[in-house]
Amino acid sequence: MNESNDISEIPFIRIFKKNGQLFLNKIKFLFKNESILNNKFEPLLEKKFISFPLKNDDAVINKVKDAIEGIIDFQIIFKKGIVNKQYKFKSIKEAIEGHVSDKYHPFIPRSYDIIGDIAILEFERNKGSFIEDISHFKGHVAKALCNINRNVKTVFEKTSDVKGSYRLRELSFLCGENKSLTRHKENDCVFEVDVKTTFFTPRLVFERKRIASMDFNLNENIMDLFAGVGPFSIQIVKKNRTNVFAFDINPNAYNLLINNINLNKLKGSIIPFNIDIKSLLNPSSELGASLKNKADRIIMNLPEKSIDFLDVACHLLKKSGGIIHNYQFSEKPNPVERSIENLKKNLGILNFKIQEIIESKIVKQFSPKVDLVVVDFLINRI
Repeated sequence: MNESNDISEIPFIRIFKKNGQLFLNKIKFLFKNESILNNKFEPLLEKKFISFPLKNDDAVINKVKDAIEGIIDFQIIFKKGIVNKQYKFKSIKEAIEGHVSDKYHPFIPRSYDIIGDIAILEFERNKGSFIEDISHFKGHVAKALCNINRNVKTVFEKTSDVKGSYRLRELSFLCGENKSLTRHKENDCVFEVDVKTTFFTPRLVFERKRIASMDFNLNENIMDLFAGVGPFSIQIVKKNRTNVFAFDINPNAYNLLINNINLNKLKGSIIPFNIDIKSLLNPSSELGASLKNKADRIIMNLPEKSIDFLDVACHLLKKSGGIIHNYQFSEKPNPVERSIENLKKNLGILNFKIQEIIESKIVKQFSPKVDLVVVDFLINRI
């Protein structure tokens, strides 16, 4: 990019109108597998001239010059482009070209979450030696994201990690409608989600589909210990005649879970509870006593602390044992092996053991040093 020009200006090749088709034919023939023209902007028309927008790259400009030198009279000019309304941007980087300097490109988020019509961005800071307040840059990125995905109505910036017993993250509004409640569609189900007051990640879409597509026994009793707004519970019962007991400590998640149960046509039943599941171990808990040894299967999707709740899982499982789907954050190398050893060690303390590993795998990378791991296993008493 030519930094001497204003960042709102882009390069054009200006030629006589009568040579327009000849130029396009030459470009098409000489650069069959290379993108030369900048199709996100319209050609500029004058009385005798037409100016075609070029990729904002010195190498591209030089290639075009060399290709038509002596064949077509031309002039390279820099002007403000008129955006082609029909053009579909392929990336945030492409959408902000011509609006911000290249020096900000290292701060462009490499990934983002879309939940319903809400997008959540996370910006990288202190990248390399360039340290600067990038707040003015964030608005350009947020608007670019809306241009890429026309279904997005609201954009937030993630400003903290997930934290607290409700697993919430701090969000800062960037553009669009200032709202946090949305409806998210996933695997033929619909979920009301409040991105500020409940935890939900769209990145487990295939994992939830995997669990919901398993073979379940008729009227099987399933305990979803950290149900949230119900993505595991509802997808299971959407397909199977099972009974799910769905627990969450967050009252906001509990209320949305009830809404989501009513929003979806379900084959089985879901019974929601707004409690701290540790309370089920209290000798005075009537609910804990009634659910003791009732579960055929347990879902433990609290990867930060699932190990700390194995005692609850063992309390709920039938005396003959059952299946547990346990999620953990485990350090590399060998995160799957670490997760299994962690389970064996803590189950042994509770006088339980793993009878069989049904499946164990990395679900996704959580950070450069940590992976999210799932272990599906049969468990029984020692």
